[in-house]
Amino acid sequence: MPGIMKNIAITCFVLVAVCVGLQAKRTVKAPYFMATSGSQLEIEKVTLGKDTTWVDAKIYTISGDDVRIDSTTVLQVAGKRYAYLGGDGFSEGLWTRVPASGELAVTLKFEPLPMDAESFDFMEMPDNDDKGWCIYGVRLDGKKPEIGIPERLLKQQLDYSLPLPEPELKNGKTVIRGQILGYNPGYGTTLNFNCTDWLFFDIFGQSIPIAEDGSFRYETNLMLPGDATLRVGKKRFELFLVPGGELVVTLNLPAIFWSETRLFKKKENGQLVWFEGTYAGLNTELAKYGSLMNVYSADNFYENICGVTPNQYKKYVTKIYEKYREDILRNKSLSDAAHTFLITKLEMSYFFAIKGYKGNISYAPMISGKKGVKRADMTVDENYYDEILKLDFIHSPNIRYGSYPDFVRVATGDFKGKFEPEPIWEDVLRAKPLGDALARVKPLSEEQLLTLDSIVEPEIKKALNIRNQKIVDLLAESAKKTGYTICQLDTAVTAENLIATITRSYRGKVVLIDMWNTWCGPCIRAMKSLQPVKEELKDVVYVYVADESSPEGKWKITIPDIHGIHYRITNKQSSAMGKLYEYPGIPTYFIVDREGNIAYKVTGFPGADVIKEELNKL
Repeated sequence: MPGIMKNIAITCFVLVAVCVGLQAKRTVKAPYFMATSGSQLEIEKVTLGKDTTWVDAKIYTISGDDVRIDSTTVLQVAGKRYAYLGGDGFSEGLWTRVPASGELAVTLKFEPLPMDAESFDFMEMPDNDDKGWCIYGVRLDGKKPEIGIPERLLKQQLDYSLPLPEPELKNGKTVIRGQILGYNPGYGTTLNFNCTDWLFFDIFGQSIPIAEDGSFRYETNLMLPGDATLRVGKKRFELFLVPGGELVVTLNLPAIFWSETRLFKKKENGQLVWFEGTYAGLNTELAKYGSLMNVYSADNFYENICGVTPNQYKKYVTKIYEKYREDILRNKSLSDAAHTFLITKLEMSYFFAIKGYKGNISYAPMISGKKGVKRADMTVDENYYDEILKLDFIHSPNIRYGSYPDFVRVATGDFKGKFEPEPIWEDVLRAKPLGDALARVKPLSEEQLLTLDSIVEPEIKKALNIRNQKIVDLLAESAKKTGYTICQLDTAVTAENLIATITRSYRGKVVLIDMWNTWCGPCIRAMKSLQPVKEELKDVVYVYVADESSPEGKWKITIPDIHGIHYRITNKQSSAMGKLYEYPGIPTYFIVDREGNIAYKVTGFPGADVIKEELNKL
């Protein structure tokens, strides 16, 4: 009897072991990855089984948001896709409401990955150029990926003793170049540059092209030393640039993405960026402490000011300012240049935050995603601004490092009489509208050129002339290109008649209408994905419709490389189109058949294969 019981026990043990082996042979907790499209979804565990691969993840977003995982989501290994089989943690409906914690734990099931797979890509909507959540290079060996940091950077010795350059006006070319370590073109990583320029501030910044090997180069004219920003995905790095300088930047791509996650933010605190060249030491300090020069960098800034009164807002912003100031003053490791620059920029940030209380409070609910916020009374007393009018930066030449024209505008407007005017103010006020026009890639008119001639300061005049000539040259170069046609549409054409008017000349042909704008990254990426379809289906008429939110100059420079028929409609027409055809954004596509009827409509790029299939139906 004991022998029989022993054999039964052994048999049961073997069966259990076999079952467990069949169901879960391999588990990786908190797997490292190479890049991601955002920080809202994080993979906490991957379990590889014989019949299923399980991905335990958390979704982080605003409480009350509705989320889902698209049914087209796949895991990809060496080019082969493994389909999504469903998920636990979601409601039975298509969308799931995120709880008050702002976190939603889910388990996603996929077709089984090969047991010997070393890594995979998590790809939501893989055939849509406007991708959803994507995490690339998820490691299944439990190891941290090695990206090969150059030896010269590991042994780098920087000079932190350089004083800040005098904030004098002197135009010169500035070059930013460098390398992204761990880069892969398939990750969709973007680089964006924005300079706090006196004259040409661009809210969207300039996209910096990245070569296949991860190298990049960008040059621009600067009128004086000052700050700029470089964005890698959603990560922002503060820079200090000087006319005539060259800054070499090396970016640690995986570490940058890890720094934005909950899983790795505290665990991985390695260096994200290295600088060489002009003011490399100061730029290294700004990469570490740059957030201290901006009160808006405080966690949940806009969420915390929703519905507050102006006095509550002022108290909150002042508390941030005082804390950041104390952090800077207490940090004895900072160089003199970094100390001075951080304090100056922090005071500027505080000044404009208090001055702009009304706009900040008003837009806070929209920015933070809070709904149903009741707006407080915006009335303030005459002493509301007393503290910011006494800030040191106002009386320092270092005020020129930042948004000096914004200060001049305030000093000659709402605060008129509070400051002693300077001779350069008149030139700044004349130049700023010209700079705004040029920032929209629009060459100066004859009247504006007369205003330019009236400016006394030679370096301001030179900066405007350099930018104007660059735009004139770009437009002339674009005009020489062929393969595109610009058409005019009467502003009186209504939304109901717009598509019929545009396509009337092409009866008997299939027409693809692409609603886009120059600032829409997904629109541009989708156009590149559709290029093979255009080359194959040459009988289709390709029509591109932008609106006035695309600056006319930028539009004219961009469209020569987008072969087809181009229209630029009014914002009113564009808004009416969105309401009539019920599409919330762009890109939106209409396919019009040979008789002029809309046969297909979709918002968001559905993939080149889908568009091709729909075109071939007609």
